[in-house]
Amino acid sequence: MANVPTPTLPGFLRLEARTSSGYYQNQAFEQIVSQEVDRLELAYGRDETLFSFHEARLPTTDKLNRYSNVLPYQHSRIVVNGPMPFMNANRITAPPALRSSLPADFAGYIATQAPLPETQANFWRMVRDQNVHVIVCLTAVSADRTRRGLKAEQYWPKAGETDQFGPDLSVRNLDSANSNNEVVYRNLELWDPSSNANPRRPILLAHYQGWPDHGVPTNSNNLRDILYTIRSWKRNQQVVNNHNGNFGPILVHCSAGVGRTGTFCVIDTALSVLEHIRYPHLAPHPLRDTTNQILQEQELNQAVAQVSDAYNWNQDRDLVFEALNAFRTERMMMVQTPSQFQFCYAVVRDLCQ
Repeated sequence: MANVPTPTLPGFLRLEARTSSGYYQNQAFEQIVSQEVDRLELAYGRDETLFSFHEARLPTTDKLNRYSNVLPYQHSRIVVNGPMPFMNANRITAPPALRSSLPADFAGYIATQAPLPETQANFWRMVRDQNVHVIVCLTAVSADRTRRGLKAEQYWPKAGETDQFGPDLSVRNLDSANSNNEVVYRNLELWDPSSNANPRRPILLAHYQGWPDHGVPTNSNNLRDILYTIRSWKRNQQVVNNHNGNFGPILVHCSAGVGRTGTFCVIDTALSVLEHIRYPHLAPHPLRDTTNQILQEQELNQAVAQVSDAYNWNQDRDLVFEALNAFRTERMMMVQTPSQFQFCYAVVRDLCQ
């Protein structure tokens, strides 16, 4: 009898699971959208529901939404400490069904719109208050920071410069030069100039300005580089700056903070699950940490068996669907289009051998 090759892809990405995969993905996406229609009826119809948009639609806050049809749910909305507590931003947590398959320190995300000229100070207060160390910007920005652009405005200082966002908050760009590359990594630091009690916080800004609005990149190379650069940066912070590993949520935004933002969050969560359960077939990458990542099949099965509801990559549980289904309950329209949903599957597959 011919030898049957041992499967290496997670079950939901294997050939037999991908028969008519386009049809399956379209059906799955339609199911998610249909459930959201019901939530939106509640959100727009009743102020007392968890999914209310009440705060976002007040006369004092309505002008702070970049788009009138992309609003933050009340129950997961970020409240900023300061004179203006409102931000069009939601806390995105670990999907309940996947929590046992994620590391205990998985901090999730803040999904937000690109800050407006009048909300940049609030944006940086949110970064400070929520213990953010990594910002992911998935859109091109306008250099004119004083006027609303078509999609987004630059909210960080120029290379080598410092901006103040009120008397108690400064942000410095530590880089020596500005860059217009498709993907740019900027090293920033944030601190309170009015106090010596709090140290300066290093912040990595990963800027993928080449991701097309409402679309997807032609390949996953840049996105995979960003995923592993963030992980490598965190490891380096723990070693070089003696950081204790208490990193807050990753702050992710595009223009509206839903389509490209949701796509990143879903893919990063899927990778975090695969890393935590010691999935042994992650594709090589120069920045991937292979320490204790590759286990024998028997050890892997034992590790999974320790938690009865942990994700088992040999089965066909759909990581992408589960993550997005949960994220849509915390911010509307996360992963906005069918092509972005399909891109999630393509990138996760590329992350695997």
